[in-house]
Amino acid sequence: MKKLDPKIKAVIFDLGNVLVNYDVQKAARRFSKAGGISKLRIWAHFFLSKFEQAYTRGEMSTREFYREATRVFKNPVPYATFKYYWNDIFWENPGMEKLLIRIKKHYPIYLISNTNSLHYNHIKKNFKLLRHFKRKFPSHEVKARKPDLKIYQRVLRKISLRPEETVFIDDMKSFIRGAQKAGMHTIHFRGLANLKRDLKRFRIRF
Repeated sequence: MKKLDPKIKAVIFDLGNVLVNYDVQKAARRFSKAGGISKLRIWAHFFLSKFEQAYTRGEMSTREFYREATRVFKNPVPYATFKYYWNDIFWENPGMEKLLIRIKKHYPIYLISNTNSLHYNHIKKNFKLLRHFKRKFPSHEVKARKPDLKIYQRVLRKISLRPEETVFIDDMKSFIRGAQKAGMHTIHFRGLANLKRDLKRFRIRF
């Protein structure tokens, strides 16, 4: 495997299915039962909708999102219950925090994530690994989502680095392509062992 030597100055991570795993089907099942509508309807309304994307861009408040999300429910679901079901889908990807600790001894590490206020605040509160990042750029704060070129460009400006001085790690190929269009080096995340091999290709110390 060919080694690269691009003079990397920062490593940028995705969050979901890289640092923490998640199961949105778990939330869909609970909302279906509590709201009295089919899981298929839940899936289409929540996860294939423009309003969910607007929430991840910070264009809706959490209460506005809650009202729109529960609008199709046949049964009322209190906000506290909704919040619990929405957030109770995450678990830490084993071994990733140890790798973050090792990498940050040599490079600043940053986060770019398509997320929303509820999920992000829940993860900050319940998972220690976010404290290792120099800066974090969740989509609802940056006001843009991957793979929109704007999110990568805004982050690069904020961290004062050229795109070729960074490596971006994500599990989604479309988000990798977005970063490549911005000029960043990329690693497609396919598990911890593969990630370590790919980091070595870039001569990234850890």
